[in-house]
Amino acid sequence: LYYLVFDYSLYEDIEKKIISIGIHKNFLYFQIIFYYLSVLFLYFQIRKNIDVKYLFFSIFFLCLEPTIVQYHASFWSESIFFSFQILIMGFILSKNYSNFRLFLLGILLAFLALQRTNGFYYFAPLLIYFYLYFNNKFDFLKKISIIAVGFILITSLVGYHSLKRSGKFFIVPLEAKAALFAYAVPMILNEKELEIEKENILNLVEEKDIIYEDKDLSKLPYSQLGFTFCLRFDSLDTNSKYLEMCDYINNRSKILMITNPFDTLKFFIKSSLSFSILNPFHIFTDNKLNQDSKFYFSETHTKLKKYRIFYSLLIYLICLFGLIKIMKSQNKHILLFVVLSSLYFFLILSWHGNNRYFVPVLIYLSILFGYGANSILSFFIKSNNN
Repeated sequence: LYYLVFDYSLYEDIEKKIISIGIHKNFLYFQIIFYYLSVLFLYFQIRKNIDVKYLFFSIFFLCLEPTIVQYHASFWSESIFFSFQILIMGFILSKNYSNFRLFLLGILLAFLALQRTNGFYYFAPLLIYFYLYFNNKFDFLKKISIIAVGFILITSLVGYHSLKRSGKFFIVPLEAKAALFAYAVPMILNEKELEIEKENILNLVEEKDIIYEDKDLSKLPYSQLGFTFCLRFDSLDTNSKYLEMCDYINNRSKILMITNPFDTLKFFIKSSLSFSILNPFHIFTDNKLNQDSKFYFSETHTKLKKYRIFYSLLIYLICLFGLIKIMKSQNKHILLFVVLSSLYFFLILSWHGNNRYFVPVLIYLSILFGYGANSILSFFIKSNNN
């Protein structure tokens, strides 16, 4: 949208996929301004519901926490995603649930979903939140229906576009169907089992008479096969076969994980622990090493890991004090929202293990950080006075 509005040509050579240079700096300024305006919006929306002594530290965290802030001057999609999260948080924690605001909330939820795949199912924890918030279930159904109208209005346009492009109506990007296949299954099965699975896929491709002129599928690593089908669209005549393969790969991945419960559980625990270690250096290491796979096996990763673990434990400790404090307060609806939102973004992607995907959880932990930081400060002030 940015490049269309300002009439910038994104590609210098679209056929060779050569990106134009020298036209992107203003986009970075835009997403920085958009983020901090979102934080300002949040402040004005919730300042009457959260004591300023707690809110100050929460806003401080959102504005300066390095794991979050590093993405604003990069072209990763996180910055705008964070902005939508914060806007949604402002709408919900304001407790002003007029019909118009709920309709706008639905539209924001749709934008969040379209920005990143892990936002598509965020409607579910909010459904639980509003169900528990409204004692009158008629009010609940009315309010949630208005949100749904705004959400469906936007996402249905995407579904229609998918229908025109592939012959099938879908909203969630097909890339998501290949994620478990590419990142989880190879960590659960052994090499022999992976070879058998790959052979079965190649046999199925032959049965369906799917021809790839530009790729020899047998030479592709197992992890890339899923994306090969789930991201390929040529024409309506051939798309149905690719979509069938994409669905098969998605379903087969789930079966393999269910039938290997102990290996799956071990993988999930290990990945979740790695997932939870904050990485304020991601942009630095990504620019230096160009990709995450190189970083995790580099000397730089080893050197930085101890600092990351210490920093992560410090942040979590402050949030733990905040959790205890807010549990004793009257703001139970805030705690409910923070817990549901944090758990959602943790559980939906913790299996991946990539620290970058954990950062959306920090947006909600900022509330706990605010309560915790103030509690710790108050404790030291009282100790000094005594």
